[in-house]
Amino acid sequence: MKFKFILGVDVSKNWFNYCIMTNTLDLIQESKVDNNPKAIEAFLESLFKESYLDDMDQILLILEHTGIYVKHLVNAWLGQTGKLSIVHSSKVSNLLSGQTSWDEKTDAMDARRLSEYAIRYADKIKLWQAKDTNLELLQELQTQRKRTNKILSMLTVPLNESKKFNSKEIKERLTANHLDLIKETKKALKEIDRQLMAVINDDQNLKHLYKLITSVEGVGPVTAREVLICTSGFIDFLPTQAKSFAKYCGVVPLPKQSGKVNRKAKTSKRANMKLKSYLTMGATALIGTKSELGKYYQRKVEEGKPHFKVINAMRNKMILRIFAVVKNNTMYQKNLDLN
Repeated sequence: MKFKFILGVDVSKNWFNYCIMTNTLDLIQESKVDNNPKAIEAFLESLFKESYLDDMDQILLILEHTGIYVKHLVNAWLGQTGKLSIVHSSKVSNLLSGQTSWDEKTDAMDARRLSEYAIRYADKIKLWQAKDTNLELLQELQTQRKRTNKILSMLTVPLNESKKFNSKEIKERLTANHLDLIKETKKALKEIDRQLMAVINDDQNLKHLYKLITSVEGVGPVTAREVLICTSGFIDFLPTQAKSFAKYCGVVPLPKQSGKVNRKAKTSKRANMKLKSYLTMGATALIGTKSELGKYYQRKVEEGKPHFKVINAMRNKMILRIFAVVKNNTMYQKNLDLN
């Protein structure tokens, strides 16, 4: 779909900078708007007061995902049946500036660069759609769980270390100071877990997908939920796109070659590191077990393969199996006798 105008927006907590260009890179307008519903409504009304815009089908909104800060603008834009695209900042910088960073960078420039990116690389633009309500709630609860778990670790890890090195008096005093807070944090974490499972169980599609995903060895509840969120219930990544998702997770070594120089293939550092870490924990938990991947690890290590290389192969296999069970709509069949 080709648009007559592009609206590039750089969003921050209190305001957003915008830049409107034609599809021939002519600058039409740029300014700043307060990031609140009333100001955004007035901004959208002003677009139609300008003679250059007749209807919403003529213009594309493009912005970087800055979490919750984009919600006011996105909701108002979708409410006007507008088309929008949300891109990762690295895609814009990599294609427009190359491997080097910007020498000069401001919010206004970022908005202008987003407009330019959408025009120059129109073939790479994908229209964004609002997530299913249950998936959105699942994502917010999963994020809250991660924060709560981090708080719990910040409280308990120093106390565990104190038990090893401090005197009994100091240890008891430090423990007493945080005992109630730790109990309440654990209680909150348990409640979030309950709500997460309630969201999944109340949605028949998510419940079915979750059951399929967790049938794969090494895939626990946290990893399964993250897969559902990152794939948007296997809509953003179809069940046939396992290899693309593996690249997204950063578990596929990517080749680097220039002329006669062939560098060692490495996994990308621009991957979804959170999901990658969950897969790592799942793979590591299988070491020493009689599971297929546990036996696979033992066999490869005995052959002389490095630990991390085998772990990465296990992560890749886990992803392939996740997508396979969803594609085939069948639970993973374990074969504990596999050599």
